[in-house]
Amino acid sequence: MKLLDNEYVKNFDFVIFFTVIIISIMGIINLYGSLSVGHKDFFDPYAIKQIIWFVIAFLLMFAIISVDYNTLIEIAYYIYGFILILIIVVLLKGRITHGASRWISLGTFSFQPSEFMKIGLVFALVKYLTSYENRNCYSIKELIIPLIIILLPALLIAKEPDLGTALIVLFVGIIIIYLAGIKRSAILILTGIALFLGPVLWFHLKPYQKSRILIFLHPAKDYLGAGYNIIQSEIAVGAGRLFGNGFGNGSQSTLNFLPAKHTDFIFSTFSQQFGFFGGIILIALYFILIISGFKIVYQTKKLQGFLLGAGALSILALHAIINIYMTIGLLPVVGVPLPFFSYGGTSVIVDMSAVAILLNIKMRRYKFQSP
Repeated sequence: MKLLDNEYVKNFDFVIFFTVIIISIMGIINLYGSLSVGHKDFFDPYAIKQIIWFVIAFLLMFAIISVDYNTLIEIAYYIYGFILILIIVVLLKGRITHGASRWISLGTFSFQPSEFMKIGLVFALVKYLTSYENRNCYSIKELIIPLIIILLPALLIAKEPDLGTALIVLFVGIIIIYLAGIKRSAILILTGIALFLGPVLWFHLKPYQKSRILIFLHPAKDYLGAGYNIIQSEIAVGAGRLFGNGFGNGSQSTLNFLPAKHTDFIFSTFSQQFGFFGGIILIALYFILIISGFKIVYQTKKLQGFLLGAGALSILALHAIINIYMTIGLLPVVGVPLPFFSYGGTSVIVDMSAVAILLNIKMRRYKFQSP
C-alpha cells in the first residue's frame, strides 16, 4: 500500500489533522507560559520534552495510518496481552510516585502502561465482538468474555491505584459493547449488577479517592485538604475573566498555588492566561475534533471500522469532557489528562494513536463500499 496514493490522500481527514496540530501548538504555548515564571527559561525543560513527545507521536501516527486497520485487529490479542503483562509488572516492580505504582522506568525514560491499555482494550474487544458473523445482539452469557477483557485490566489499574484511567477503560469498554448490540435483558442484568457492586466498590477505594468524590460538591468544607485542588482550579478559571491575565501571568500556576498545573489542571492554567474566550476557543476545537470523528464513525460501513472508530473517539471525548468538567468543579478530581494539552509523553502517544485510528478508518472507507 502506498501511503500517498491518490485515493488515500483524497480520503485523509485534514480537518482532524490540522485541528490536532492547532490544539498541540496551543498546548505547548500554554505549558511554557504556566511553568516559566517571568519567561526566564526560554528553553523550559517541560516544554522541550513535550515537543519531543509530539514529534514522536506524529511519527507514530503516520506509522499507524500506513497499516490497514484490519491488520492491526488481527494482532489485537497480542497487543492486549503484552500491555496486560506490563501492568502486572508495574504492580510488582513499578516506580512508586505519591503512593501509587503506575510507571515503568528504563533509565531516564519512563512510561505508564495503563494508558496504553485504553487502545489495547479497544482492539481486543473489536476483534472478539466481530469474530462472529451476523451477530448483532449479545446475551449476558455471550458477554462473559468481553466483560472479563474489560474488568481484568480495569481492576488491576484501580489497584495501582489509578481510578481515573480505570474508569476510562471501563467506560470505553461499555460503549463498545453497547454499540456492538446487546439484548435488553442483558442491559437490565448488568445495570442491576452495577447498582449492587457500587456500594461494595466504595469500601475498596483509597481514603483520598473517597475524599475527592465526597468533597467535590462542597470543597470549602476542607479547603486546605481534599478541597484545595478544586478550589485553586476554580480560582484560576475565574481569575481569567473574559480575556485572561495574559500569557505567563497566571498567578495560580506561576506562583504554584495550583497543584498539577501542567497535567490534570492544565485547562485551569489556560483559562487564567487567556480567559473565558480562550477557553471557549479551545472547547470549540475539541468540539470540531469530536464531531469530525463522529462523522467518520457514523459513515463507516464495516462493523470492525465502526466499533474501532467508536472506541478511539470515546477515548478522546471522555478525556476532554472529564478533564474540563473536573477543573471547573462539575466532576470529582480523578486525574484524567486533557488530550494534546496536558504534559506527558504516554498520554500524548495514546491520544495521537486514537486520532490515527480514526484517520486510518476514513482513508480506507472507500475500500469497503460498493462502486
